[in-house]
Amino acid sequence: MAKTVKKAGKKAGKAPTGVSRIDQPHKHNHGFYVRLTRNGEKFSKFFSDKKCGGKAKAKAQAQAHYAELCEKFPRMTRRAFAQIVRRGNAEGTVGVSRIIKVVKGKTYRFWQATWSPKVGAVRKEAFSVQRYGDTRAFELALKARNKGVKEMAD
Repeated sequence: MAKTVKKAGKKAGKAPTGVSRIDQPHKHNHGFYVRLTRNGEKFSKFFSDKKCGGKAKAKAQAQAHYAELCEKFPRMTRRAFAQIVRRGNAEGTVGVSRIIKVVKGKTYRFWQATWSPKVGAVRKEAFSVQRYGDTRAFELALKARNKGVKEMAD
């Protein structure tokens, strides 16, 4: 039988995100599981109803532990998150990509800068290799990206 995991929401009386209810009757396992990941490091701890003295006490201890972890390891700012080099980055420069498009048989090459000025919004600016040359188009895209990242709302 699979374990039951109830993800808690943000409604009144519910545990915060990162605290989940675990009920596995066939294993006599009941409690709250705390999970948090920061900078690739994972933190987790289980608060058993039995060991904590009941469901309410286990929930309270789990929430307190989660709050303590969040205080000790705060979230990255959007700006810092935007500057992480990711696996698929072939050029080695975050947010700047070499783009090649073929439209009606004609090939267009450009460097494109991408950033997110606010949550839910994406800005892109492209610089033509034909107009500026490869090196200058890259430099302009990099400059646009850096300017955009500096103006990002955290």
